[in-house]
Amino acid sequence: MLGERDQAEKNRGKMAGVFCNISISSVFSRPPQVNEVFSVKQISGCSLMVSNKCSTIGRISCKLPESDIGKKPIKKEDSLRSRNRMEDYNTAMKRMMRNPYEYHHDLGMNYTLITNNLIVGSQPQKPEDIEHLKHVENVAYILNLQQDKDVEYWGIDLKSIIQRCREVGIRHMRRPAIDFDPDSLRSILPKAVSKLEWAICEGKGRVYVHCTAGLGRAPAAAIAYMFWFCDMNLNKAYDALTSKRPCGPNKRSIRGATYDLAKNDPGKEPFESLPDHAFENVADWERNLIQERVRALRGT
Repeated sequence: MLGERDQAEKNRGKMAGVFCNISISSVFSRPPQVNEVFSVKQISGCSLMVSNKCSTIGRISCKLPESDIGKKPIKKEDSLRSRNRMEDYNTAMKRMMRNPYEYHHDLGMNYTLITNNLIVGSQPQKPEDIEHLKHVENVAYILNLQQDKDVEYWGIDLKSIIQRCREVGIRHMRRPAIDFDPDSLRSILPKAVSKLEWAICEGKGRVYVHCTAGLGRAPAAAIAYMFWFCDMNLNKAYDALTSKRPCGPNKRSIRGATYDLAKNDPGKEPFESLPDHAFENVADWERNLIQERVRALRGT
């Protein structure tokens, strides 16, 4: 009787794809009885025969059958490669941007609601992220500040993401800037903010602005928009965003872009020779000029 039960147990273990080595004495507090009924229980991936007259389960050890080893190997190399990527990226970010924050790609997309119509976050990694932004956050526009090489570096299938945007009715826009490059960020901010301001004015839903980690380029664009269009000085806009989403966007790049838009005198002193607080605020006429010039960039 005991041999038949052992054989039945072994057969069920094969069907489940695992073998369970079970000490009968540890499972039963008494010898098995004739006409006893057994059921199969799944515990931590193991098939276990349990008596209808037994409520005590002892120690169980499980192992994969040798025939399955190699069919579904643990991709340790992929995991290590991903971890090394994140470490390299975070090292570069800390060195170039001088901030202590880190990007954890393996945790998936992350974002922060900055205002009722503006979200700043990290890169969407898969089409399902687009579904989430559409149906959970009411996102109608995505502004992507990544270069192609940024997307490729993390193995993102951008085509499938853009395709899903079309399918769910999200307008996908791009204004690439070089990561960790303050001059590149300064140069693209006017056009990036032009797209952002247009999308917000359309009022069809929230705007999701992202770069790779959502810690540098994307928050810089959001802060520049708040500075130029929401009647804030730079420090107030900067503090308003970073108090909600801890990050370290390059404030000098925003000041430089503000200078580029506000200057209308060819003989004005070069930005590089100005003090660190220059263009942290602007006069009303300068703000009006900035807004006119940013809006003139629509469609470029």
